[in-house]
Amino acid sequence: MYADAEIDVTPKWLVDLAVRAEDYSDFGFTHNYKVATRIKASDKFNVRGSFSTGFRAPSLQQINFSSTFTTVQAGNIAEVKIAPNYSTLAKAAGIPDLTQEKSLSASLGFTWKATPNLNVTLDGYMTKVKDRVVISGQFDGSDPDLDAGLRLQMASLNVSLAQFFANAVNTTNSGIDIVIDYNKKLSANRKIKALLTGNIQNMEIDKINVPDNLSGSDFLRQTFLSDREQKFILASAPKMKFAFNLEYTVKKLTLGTRFTYFGKVVLLGYGQDGLGISPTVPLDNGSGDVPDLYNYTGKLVNDIYFSYPVLKRFTLYAGADNFLNQHPDFGVVKGAKDWAYNTETGGPWDAVQMGFNGRRLFVRLGFNF
Repeated sequence: MYADAEIDVTPKWLVDLAVRAEDYSDFGFTHNYKVATRIKASDKFNVRGSFSTGFRAPSLQQINFSSTFTTVQAGNIAEVKIAPNYSTLAKAAGIPDLTQEKSLSASLGFTWKATPNLNVTLDGYMTKVKDRVVISGQFDGSDPDLDAGLRLQMASLNVSLAQFFANAVNTTNSGIDIVIDYNKKLSANRKIKALLTGNIQNMEIDKINVPDNLSGSDFLRQTFLSDREQKFILASAPKMKFAFNLEYTVKKLTLGTRFTYFGKVVLLGYGQDGLGISPTVPLDNGSGDVPDLYNYTGKLVNDIYFSYPVLKRFTLYAGADNFLNQHPDFGVVKGAKDWAYNTETGGPWDAVQMGFNGRRLFVRLGFNF
């Protein structure tokens, strides 16, 4: 069920109210609300804000995925079980039934028509997410601090290591979005368009929800969501990203360029023991160990393109993405190159936001019907 009402309280004050209620067969009933408002301070300046709750249902894969595979850690071969949420193994670990991720969001900003050709919007926001679903680390069935019932279940299944999907972590994300849009017709046959967009944000982990059966020691609590996995979650929200797009049109020909700045991202590797808990790697000179830390510095990527309608319904597009052939920094810890590329993919980069394929040339034909 969904209902939405929009009310003009006064000619300059608009209020929007919405409510949504749903019942899911896998996790039950959920209800969410939103209130938004806009105040027209002048013909060129509006102030707006909103407050809402939200949810994301656990995916079918997160609830039902089951896998058994063989891994090698520190030279030892072990059977690893990713247990589905409804399994006896997950229940023995004290993993509750997966429920929806719940969010609480607030925003406040403005829109400003600075000139007939220039529009500016700026919005500050904060979003708190509770019970994010992630996959846990791998729990060792030979650990004496692990719950006895879980160890017994793992032994009966001939499983050495087990991991689970769980509503594991609460986070808070806050930031600012900015959009500056400029459009101007220079003459009957020429126009220019420029668009600047940007985001500055910060994410923090508020709480890690470790089940009692997996809390027998500090090591077990760290295994549930390791330092490596915490960094991975935080890296999903880079602290900064900006994009600038410029287009110039002469008659039917449009020329464009786009600059995208991808902010710095910091990730951790799995370390020498493969666990990702306070991970370290040895220096090449044998003088000691250093954190298995990967700093992917900010990068500026440039795209160029053009379009031209060759026939009434056909438009030709061509250009180059990442024209300057920029790549991320290599996943190498300074002074520890013997442990280079110790990443999840086994390659020289993690899955950083800008990608790692470099320059891409393209030509395509668009059909309008």
